[in-house]
Amino acid sequence: MEVAFEPYKKITFQSHLCYETAEEFVKIVCLATPPNMPFQARFFWANRVIFRFFNHMPSETLAKEFLNGHIIFDHVEFAPMPIFTRELRVQERPLAVVDVLDVSKHVVFGPLATWINENLIKK
Repeated sequence: MEVAFEPYKKITFQSHLCYETAEEFVKIVCLATPPNMPFQARFFWANRVIFRFFNHMPSETLAKEFLNGHIIFDHVEFAPMPIFTRELRVQERPLAVVDVLDVSKHVVFGPLATWINENLIKK
């Protein structure tokens, strides 16, 4: 049996939103959920950036791009977060505790976060 690893060659995203801080980012996402509704969101962290992304609806065109090594995200939201922490709490909303996953060694998310940090976050 042959096993091969073929990394993606290119990542594209078509819109983005930068928040000033990780706390602001998580707070705004939490508060967008109606009261008494379970809060559920996935946040990732790598290379000093907390982020999340949104995909396009699946299509044949996107499938062809993926097979050619090109990931295309619809939208990316992020904020600077210099130090990784596994949980962020939102004080304005009871029981709003957000888990953050460290994906800094991921072959896609690590380079994506590095690029965002170097190109889109104001120093």
